[in-house]
Amino acid sequence: MSFFTWSQEILISPASNIKDKVLFSEENQSVIGNGFFPISYSDANFSLPGKDTTRSWVARKLFTEHFVQKSGEDFFLAVDPLLNMSIGKEQLQNTSDYLFHNTRGVQAFGHLKNKLSFYTAFYENQARFVNYQSDYFTERGEYYPSNGTYTQSNAVVPNGGRTKPFKSNGFDYASAISYVRLTPIKQLSIQFGNAPRFFGWGHRSLLLSDNSYNYTHLSIDWEITKHLSYTFIRGKQLNLRRKVHSTMVESPYERKGIGVHYLSYRPAPSLVIGLFESTVYLRDEAMSSQRVNPMFYQPVIGVNSLAMGSEIADMKNIVGLNLAWRFHKNHMIYGQAVSDDFSNLEYGFQLGYRTGNTFGIKNLRFQIEFNHASSHLYAANNQRMAYTHFNLPLAHTLGNGFDEFVVRAGYQWKGLFVEAALVYYESYQPMDGKSNLFKSKVMAFSDDDTSVLNGNVELGYEVNPASQLRVFVNANYRSSSSVLGGDVSYGVISFGLRSALRNQYFDF
Repeated sequence: MSFFTWSQEILISPASNIKDKVLFSEENQSVIGNGFFPISYSDANFSLPGKDTTRSWVARKLFTEHFVQKSGEDFFLAVDPLLNMSIGKEQLQNTSDYLFHNTRGVQAFGHLKNKLSFYTAFYENQARFVNYQSDYFTERGEYYPSNGTYTQSNAVVPNGGRTKPFKSNGFDYASAISYVRLTPIKQLSIQFGNAPRFFGWGHRSLLLSDNSYNYTHLSIDWEITKHLSYTFIRGKQLNLRRKVHSTMVESPYERKGIGVHYLSYRPAPSLVIGLFESTVYLRDEAMSSQRVNPMFYQPVIGVNSLAMGSEIADMKNIVGLNLAWRFHKNHMIYGQAVSDDFSNLEYGFQLGYRTGNTFGIKNLRFQIEFNHASSHLYAANNQRMAYTHFNLPLAHTLGNGFDEFVVRAGYQWKGLFVEAALVYYESYQPMDGKSNLFKSKVMAFSDDDTSVLNGNVELGYEVNPASQLRVFVNANYRSSSSVLGGDVSYGVISFGLRSALRNQYFDF
């Protein structure tokens, strides 16, 4: 069996199951990446699959290769169908409806002469979710102006998109991912598209994650020296609020811009320290539009925050720290700190530990992580500048106002795998509402302290590692209790077939 080992600038999927393997893919103490994902095949020391000459065409396509795979000395092209076909049943609430996912999609990606790569994927989905998930998705639905106020309709699925109703209590939604990436020299990459970025080495990110929905952006990654690199991102985002006045058939959503600066320093191969700055730029109010603030175009980290503070009329700044230390080839600790308002002590932090190839056993892994965010973190005085996109948090899926423990473990032997996760959090409001992030900071917030335990176990077989096609059986248990009552428990058992190439954070 052959593999392509020349430098490949195609990006590896940031899906958790793939990232778990990538972080301990090298048999040394080097930290993988500069603090964000996805990273390229060459940065991860991974190889694209070559032609398996020991198998028939049918066996290769089913078990080792991409469905369409063409390659040469200086190019690679792959096309795959994408699936998420599952069915399940809630066991504790005596509901009659079956839960299901019915996702059909396709991906295509390629690489030419170590200089140009591209990726595109489309997903068409119909699904019915367990009640606590459906309630949260519905709470994030779009807003329409009506008689001087707003009414809400439809729903939004994290990393899935805006929905419309489907049959009884179901959702129909579609999403697409695409990018073109140019690497004119080894030290510089320029990328345009809507592929998500995830900053950090954890299961969650308190800086910027793939929790929300894809948005169009330009990113530039520059390796200044062997030890220093810089990332510059500019993009367009939306609040799912329809503008009051429009000459269009359907009124457009309110726009805002996002700018990200990230400076990464690697004093040693085993240690990476990153400084993070993100700015939200207001473009639209309910009845008016404006040009983006000229600071949108300035490329230097720290200038926005130093010149403007945490928030002015049309800008909101977030600053953070991102670090990882791989103190042993099989062990690493990582962490983050973030604030959007020093004067009022709004802050969040993360501390985590990962181990891979634990006890010398290949593909045995363990992770424990703690996350904290204060009650007003990521919110803004002008609620239209909250750290959100598509009515979903841009960082942690819980938004703000929480303490969370995450424990994850997994093992894979050949194609067989088992993955387990336990999430426990205490939040200042129940997950189905979670409106604090979307309110103005000057408003008084009402608390309803809520505790949630969410456990998940999945057993399965990885049919094809090239397309991450997996057959699985999944068991999920969630219990919640609240100060104001409404304690409830859910238990779901499901099975199916999935192309595990993207994250959807339903573990809340």
